[in-house]
Order: sequence, then C-alpha cells, then structure tokens
Amino acid sequence: MRPALDHSKSVVLVTGGTQGIGLATALAYARHGARCILTYRWGSADELAVKKAFEEVGAPEPWIVEADVASKEATDQLIREVKERFGAIDVFISNASLSLLVRSLDDYTERGLFQSLGASAWPTFEYLLAARRHLPRLPRHVIIMSSDGPDRFTNAYDFVAASKSVVETLARYWQFRLANEAVNINVLRSRAVRTESFDSTFGAEFYGFLRRIVDDEWFMTPEELADAALALGSGFFDGVRGQVITVDRGSTFGDGVSYLFDEREKRGL
Repeated sequence: MRPALDHSKSVVLVTGGTQGIGLATALAYARHGARCILTYRWGSADELAVKKAFEEVGAPEPWIVEADVASKEATDQLIREVKERFGAIDVFISNASLSLLVRSLDDYTERGLFQSLGASAWPTFEYLLAARRHLPRLPRHVIIMSSDGPDRFTNAYDFVAASKSVVETLARYWQFRLANEAVNINVLRSRAVRTESFDSTFGAEFYGFLRRIVDDEWFMTPEELADAALALGSGFFDGVRGQVITVDRGSTFGDGVSYLFDEREKRGL
C-alpha cells in the first residue's frame, strides 16, 4: 500500500506549468491537495483547459500567471505577489526553459549562448534569489527539470545541452552552500518525452524517423517525470540532496548500435 501524501498545506510553484511535463507535475501535486502556481509565457497557455484539468481530478484551482522566466523583473514581481497571496513556497519545480537551436557553426554566437543560458540555466537561481529576498524561507524542495543532453549528442541541441550542464552544476553548488538549511535541491533528467516542446524543437519528421527504429515505449511520458518529482517533494526522499537523477526506466543503458543490430529484422534495417 502506498503511503498517503497530504499536500493540502503545500504551495507548489511550477514554471512552464500549463502544458507538458510542467502541467503533469502540477497535477501530480494538486491531486494530493496542493495549491499550485503555474507560470507561462505570453500566448502559450489555454487557461480554461488547464483549470478544467485540475477540476477533473478534484484539485484546488491553480493560480495561473503570465511571467517570463528570462525576465528578472517578472520573477521579482511574481515572488512579491506569492508572498502576499500564500506567504511562502514549499515546492519549487523549475521546468520552463528556452534555448536557441544550433543547425550549424554559423549559429554559434556569443549572444546566442548567453541568451540560452539566461532563459534556461539562470532562471532557477533567479527565482531562488528572489525567494531569499522576499519570502521568510526558501522552498523546502527544489526540483529542476533537465535532460540527458549533456551526455549524448542530439542535433541542434548544443546550447540546450550547455544550459543543462550549467544548471546541474550550479544546483550541486547551491545544495552544498545550503547544507545546513532545510532545503533539498535535486535535478531530474529524462530521455525524450513526446510533448509540444519536443515537436517544436525537433519537428514531426524527426519523430517519424525515430518511430522506424524505436517503439512508442522508448519515449518517457510527462506523468513518469511528474511521479518522480512528486516523490522527491514528498518528504520520503529527504536523504537525497544535490543529486542528478535520470528517469528513463533504465533503458538508456540499452541504446546504441548493438541494440539496433539485434532489432534489425524487426525494423527492416
């Protein structure tokens, strides 16, 4: 029997929380009573659909806020409003990110790299710094969404992978510096998850190609990431701090040419 989780007294902030992994994670907490704050960039959220998803699982209605994670001013204003409405944040899910795609060396520019870092790596820590300025305490649990990009080649992913590497490194340093405080910071990595973000990054043609060599089960689901994030914020895993955890059903180990060779007849290779 699963231990019961009660998040009825928890305030959960999820950046990029109106779709994909962010929404699935918010719903995972909301099912257990959490009051959720969801941020989105202008024009990227269907607020009525999001609220309906919460209603369907019997969850408290979320507070949905337009706030660009790349804007220090927007972040500061949001945290001020959080203090007025909720007093503090218990769980912070840093999910939103935006990096420039690199198609060739012609796309390598200092400005492009810095823009990617500013919109993908730095926002986690800008939120935490704003929390230090305005809230009585830092979130008890900080969970940062990442990917396996730093460890394996993915076309066009150069700046994305660099941003993920930076955020993972800084997360470890923050946890070290907060070793004596009641704050748990961890990173969740995942392999490919079929979301709108995946399609906008790689395109439907790439997905079609992948389906020739892998089954649908190769892809992770937003709900699997959400369950892992819920576990890390449950209190049952508070001995896990400053870690980068890969959620992939253990299948990354089996990827590669040898796997494709074994599957060659099945896939007509």
